[in-house]
Amino acid sequence: MSGAGDAIKPEVMKQLFHPEIEDVVPADVFAALGDPIRLGILVSLADCDEVDKARCGAFTELASPSLLSYHFAKLREAGITRSRAEGTVRFLSIRREEFNRRFPGLLDSVIETARRDPSVPRIKIDV
Repeated sequence: MSGAGDAIKPEVMKQLFHPEIEDVVPADVFAALGDPIRLGILVSLADCDEVDKARCGAFTELASPSLLSYHFAKLREAGITRSRAEGTVRFLSIRREEFNRRFPGLLDSVIETARRDPSVPRIKIDV
């Protein structure tokens, strides 16, 4: 039984795995970028006006929430994106600076090529 002095502990969100940039390998990056929805997420993030302000919930035009969770995890585990929690909301950003130090020009090339491909889905993210 709970007494009046018992503190209610807020639910803590699980910390997400983000690989160190030195541990990111090209095969994982290319595998993650081989999916049109993930390319669409990447292009949409690149076109976002404010870095680190893209809410994960803003991408529901691309896929269902459960499928998006899978795609966000693939991009994060490949070292391409970073997820950050603020309360119950998660924000997504590209690890552009770190990535460019490890693989100069790779992401920019992929993003520019994907922008020219009409089959890559994209959305406008409002922040």
